[in-house]
Amino acid sequence: MTDKPVKAKDSASVLIIRDADEHERYGSLQILMVKRHRNIKFAGGAYVFPGGKLDAGDRSVEESLTRNVDVGESFYGLRYTALREVFEETGLVIGALDGKPIGEELRRTIDETYRADFLSGTIELAEFLDRSTVTFDMSDCFPFAHWITPEAYPIRFDTRFFLCVAPEGQVPSPDGHEITEVDWMYPMQLVDESDGDLMFPTMMNLKKLGQAKTVSEALVLLAERKIVMVMPELVVGDKGNIRKIPDDAGYEDVDQTRTRSAIELDKA
Repeated sequence: MTDKPVKAKDSASVLIIRDADEHERYGSLQILMVKRHRNIKFAGGAYVFPGGKLDAGDRSVEESLTRNVDVGESFYGLRYTALREVFEETGLVIGALDGKPIGEELRRTIDETYRADFLSGTIELAEFLDRSTVTFDMSDCFPFAHWITPEAYPIRFDTRFFLCVAPEGQVPSPDGHEITEVDWMYPMQLVDESDGDLMFPTMMNLKKLGQAKTVSEALVLLAERKIVMVMPELVVGDKGNIRKIPDDAGYEDVDQTRTRSAIELDKA
């Protein structure tokens, strides 16, 4: 534990959802999960939502292209981070080209032309949007949750979670660097079958999403909820550190013995 808390880094994480075959227990709602490379220091080997840190140019792109009229102040500036990270990690393009939806053939062309440059750091978001003429769809990037890593941790993130409906027909693929697998899963099936491979915020937001059984239900519930910022309070108990979150944040209780930490405090 550090004497002075490190500053939490602005970041975005994205819950990408679709309707799939009806499951008798879990409904038709599925979410796209990505698995981080096991050798990465932070959350190595964990199933997570696509996402990452705010890049310097992300906020300026949003400020130049959109107005802060449809998203809260704490989420403004992070939507382009969210959709950029989705493209980098999964190859999905949540947007349009010349005002038309992007199907799989065009998505693959965009992927093959630009994705490697993003991963190598040789292209920035503004240049990608200018050269590709892709328009990211802010109308399909909904604020979902806001979590901040507890102050006790040596690596901290101020994460805005967004909810997006998957582009029809597009096929995701891992970047092969940070991400080794991409899988469509039923949210509550993943929770029920997890065995220490989910981090606490991931499990809690899967449970919150899993209150819906279809995409339309998820969007209705999203519109009805108020987003409450969550910074878990670490409480030492007989079974180790227990995380407490605000009662009004809209989350149900969870068996924390089946979650994992991104970085253990005693190993930092």
